[in-house]
Amino acid sequence: MSHAGSDAVFDFLRVCSHGFRFKFGVRVPASAQDAPPNRSHALYVRIQAASPPPSRVDKLPWEFGIRVNDGTGEGQPLQVAVGDDSWKQDGVFQVKGIPSLDQPAPDDIVLDRWLTVPRHPTTLEFNGNVDHLGFLSASYPQPKLDERGVAQVPVGYYRQDDISWLSDLPVNNWVAISFDRFWPPERESVEYIAQIGNCDPPHA
Repeated sequence: MSHAGSDAVFDFLRVCSHGFRFKFGVRVPASAQDAPPNRSHALYVRIQAASPPPSRVDKLPWEFGIRVNDGTGEGQPLQVAVGDDSWKQDGVFQVKGIPSLDQPAPDDIVLDRWLTVPRHPTTLEFNGNVDHLGFLSASYPQPKLDERGVAQVPVGYYRQDDISWLSDLPVNNWVAISFDRFWPPERESVEYIAQIGNCDPPHA
C-alpha cells in the first residue's frame, strides 16, 4: 500500500533483515507534469533509518498515539511490547497532533545515505487496503480515493530498488525510515515505521 508524506509517495514491498524493497516517487507541480523528461536530470533525497525507532520529542514511546482499528472509532493502543500483531489485519490510525519522532541515538542508525531519484514521469496507485508491513509515524493528508477505492498519483521522479541496512536486523524488530532525517522536531515530514519480516535476500 502506498503512502504520502510531503511531496514524496512511497510503497514498501518488503522489509527484511537484510534491507527493503520499495517504490519511491516525488510529485511535481501540475504545471510541470507535461514538460519533456530530461533523463539526465535527477533529484537527490536523503534517507535515514533507525532501529529501534526513536522516542517522540517529549520522551513518550514511539508507538504513542498510534491506535489499532477495532471498529469503534476509538481504536486500541498499539502494544508492541506484547507482540500484538492485530494491526496487520485491522490497520492503524494516528491520533492527530502527536509529537514527531525525535533524533535516534547514533548507534541506532541503520541506514544513512543519499538516493538518486531519476526523472521518470509515471503514476503510482493508492488503495485503501491495510498495509501489513508498517504505517506512518503520524497523521498526514493522503490522496483522495475514488469510488473504486483507489487514487492515481502522477510523479515526475521515480525509483524502485532494493536497499540494504548497514548490517542485518533481527526479525520482528521495528525500524523507522525517514526520507529526510530525524530533525528538526517541527519538520513536516512523517516517517514510515515497519516490522522486520523473515524474507530471503534478493538474488544477485
